[in-house]
Amino acid sequence: MKIREATNLIAGILFTLVAGILLHFSYEWSMENPFVALFAPVNESVWEHLKMLFFPVFLYTLFEVIVLFKTSGRFLTSRIAGVLIGMFFIVAAFFTYTGVSGKDFLVVDILIFVFSVLVTFLTSRYFEVQCPSMHLPLLANYALLLLLVICFFSFTFSPPGLPMFYTV
Repeated sequence: MKIREATNLIAGILFTLVAGILLHFSYEWSMENPFVALFAPVNESVWEHLKMLFFPVFLYTLFEVIVLFKTSGRFLTSRIAGVLIGMFFIVAAFFTYTGVSGKDFLVVDILIFVFSVLVTFLTSRYFEVQCPSMHLPLLANYALLLLLVICFFSFTFSPPGLPMFYTV
């Protein structure tokens, strides 16, 4: 891996960790501002905590597209796959360990978040480099991202009655 790519990977991981942690508290800090609610967790549900991963990764990806000119379908497809895998890891890990233990632990939740950030960026990079045929047209990538954003926005104010949306 070239130095620039390694630096970019580390920067993305660090940015997502810091921004995700700040997002966790942003809704409360904003005195429950509805606009902030679109991007920050509004309760302790697993779904709302996925925002801590998705939106920082989304923002960093926009930075990469605009500033670093990473505009290939392969890059965006890999990043979307990476963030979906990272979000799946959060859901699977949380429900697995709380199902086994019967309760949740803050330290484990934090470790799951950290590991999900690593999973997101490392799988994204792996797919980008090792799977050159894995790419969707740019329009399809944009449509997927828009669909995810719409889901986050919609389910913030009108969550379905599924365990993932219940406040823990």
